[in-house]
Amino acid sequence: MQPRLINQVRLPGMRHVTEATGLGWAVTERDSVTVNLLDHDLRRVTRLAAPLDDPPMTVSATRRLVAAGDAHQIVVLDHDGTVRWRSSWDRLGGSAGAGFHLDGDHVLWIRLGDTAELVAVHGVSGAEIHRTPLPGPEAAWFMHSPEGVWTGLTLLDPYRSRAMLIRLDAERIVSRPLAGGGLAGFSPAGGRYVTQTLDGFLSVRDVASGAVLTERHLEDLPGTPPSLPSCRHVDRAVFLSEELILAALNTADLPNSAEGHLLLSALSLRCRSQVRYPHHHGSGAVHPSYRPGRWLTRHHEDDQLRLWQLGARLDDEPMPGQLALL
Repeated sequence: MQPRLINQVRLPGMRHVTEATGLGWAVTERDSVTVNLLDHDLRRVTRLAAPLDDPPMTVSATRRLVAAGDAHQIVVLDHDGTVRWRSSWDRLGGSAGAGFHLDGDHVLWIRLGDTAELVAVHGVSGAEIHRTPLPGPEAAWFMHSPEGVWTGLTLLDPYRSRAMLIRLDAERIVSRPLAGGGLAGFSPAGGRYVTQTLDGFLSVRDVASGAVLTERHLEDLPGTPPSLPSCRHVDRAVFLSEELILAALNTADLPNSAEGHLLLSALSLRCRSQVRYPHHHGSGAVHPSYRPGRWLTRHHEDDQLRLWQLGARLDDEPMPGQLALL
């Protein structure tokens, strides 16, 4: 399958790309405290400088707010650069490296690794809403869920990650565990989620029950092209639609060099197509889009972000005039 290029943008020195809730993407730069906000069509919304001391920073954004944190503090701004509030990590009870996420209701979720706590803060005012103990690995990865009621959270561990759903109920934090380990993404309707593990397993599960709908190892994906090298790692797996999952695979010998992108059936994890990009820069790192059928690739070699749309025909679909195999 050859995807259709929707848009591309060059951002010299880009460092991190993160989803911006309800907006598109937020992109930071290596040697500055600049935040680039891009919409669903990869058009620039704004470019602003966060009032921080150290360029290595983490950001999260929505249609209205940007949260940016460095080794010393966190600051929340409007899109025009107006500072809403700021706080040192010490005052919040943590230290550098705390994970955070702005959700669609402008609640700022902060996972403090030092004190093993989860904190909910009002994104606009900075007032603390609630905090609760949350033991586990220090590294935290938040993920927006399409239905908007819950937020996904994974506590990352090389051997056994822990995933859950979190939300506020009457200004109290409530959580519900998600089976399967490393949460990779939700289906567009929000009823299913995909997990990935370091030892090469993918699974699709039901959000309501956690039941396994399908599970396979990378070495046991039916329909995988024979020309694809032996794979042991999943760089990223994301739902493109209710029927398709995009998986970026790595070889066992080159875990940091993506070898190819595959389109897998969300019902069986059967390989339905290999993705053949119409350029010579390779597959690139994958970032999900809020719009079904689209995804973003990041190419550090030429500082390019590219937005793609699913092509008209997958490899396992019949050519015009052919009959589909039963």
